[in-house]
Amino acid sequence: MRIIITENKLDRVISKWLSKNYSEMDIYDHDIQPWSLYVDKNGEVKFLYQFKENELYVSKDIIKFLYVIFFIDEKQIKSICGNWFEEHTGLKVGKVLSWDFSDASDWGKVVRWETKKRLIN
Repeated sequence: MRIIITENKLDRVISKWLSKNYSEMDIYDHDIQPWSLYVDKNGEVKFLYQFKENELYVSKDIIKFLYVIFFIDEKQIKSICGNWFEEHTGLKVGKVLSWDFSDASDWGKVVRWETKKRLIN
């Protein structure tokens, strides 16, 4: 059975899913670089925001999950993630990229990151 859903409705469904799963992330600011890590309740990095270029890096896990569930292309997923991130953080997103945070050993350790934590609204 195939279900047809409008693009506007799909954006809202995905945004709701992002809010449900990632609205209460801890945020770690790098002590030297203009970056912030957004870490979920399991201690996994899901987003990285680079202030200088207004770039948002989204975990490939999120991209893959949304592709499998909704079968939409990566460009559309990135756009929805970027809009959701802007709405919930107030930060301008100029470009959205995907990143496999599991490949970078330092990300999980949160080395050289200030330990102040904030939650996204």
